[in-house]
Amino acid sequence: MPQLIVNDTSCTRCGLCATACPVNVIRLPEGEFPRYADGGAERCIACGHCEAVCPTEAVTVDDPRLDPKVYPSAAATISPELLGAFLRMRRSIRRYSEEPVDRGVIEQMLDIVRYAPTGANSQPVAWLVIHDTAELRRLTALVVDWMRAMAERDTPLHSYFNFAGMIKAWEKGHDPICRNAPHLVIAHARENAPTARTDAVIALSHLEIVAPTFGVGACWAGFFQFATDSWEPLRQALALPEGRVPVYAMMFGYPSFSYQRPPKRNPVSVDWR
Repeated sequence: MPQLIVNDTSCTRCGLCATACPVNVIRLPEGEFPRYADGGAERCIACGHCEAVCPTEAVTVDDPRLDPKVYPSAAATISPELLGAFLRMRRSIRRYSEEPVDRGVIEQMLDIVRYAPTGANSQPVAWLVIHDTAELRRLTALVVDWMRAMAERDTPLHSYFNFAGMIKAWEKGHDPICRNAPHLVIAHARENAPTARTDAVIALSHLEIVAPTFGVGACWAGFFQFATDSWEPLRQALALPEGRVPVYAMMFGYPSFSYQRPPKRNPVSVDWR
């Protein structure tokens, strides 16, 4: 259960911690220091807004579930021009170098991504990193098996995506599934987590944005994910912990070439009311 720890030497009783609390469980009684409301500890989601907003570092949220690592304060603003230029250069990478990405680099990326927002700060997302390229190829072959099964049943997916052509490409030594990426990451969550699918997609979106700052490229592995949704041999091969389900997958690695400028896009479509 979370604890609200207040340093009464540095606390100015400004009330920002109570104002910023998204679940309204912090009170600031007249002449006293901040504290939980009755039953507040049970309702606290340990989001840390109170800790982050405090101008004098007087408030701390403590919970055995939390990583005790503390990061230095830093400017959290980027100019619209700089961020816009960076995001416009984002590309879905489908050509990769054979050079593997060091595990330490991957850990750094995921350490940043864990700060992505989640419903009620539930933080349900965990990761399976397929770092061994040979293992990724073995799993990709199971995706092709799934495609063969879809083709035999003549499903809408088979017709829409031309699985027959992709199967032929695989049999000729090409990889239309994971694009010969050296690695794959799968976001997974508790089976009964109500916001897990949205949370995982948000986390993977953060990962795709963070990756280029490390020189890494990524691409959403849609065909891999289609297969994990329904192909039991692949789900068994992933061997996720009991009660965990794969939500979405992303291939990644060092790009084999770089892009020089952003392409054109459709005009933005907005309705105002």
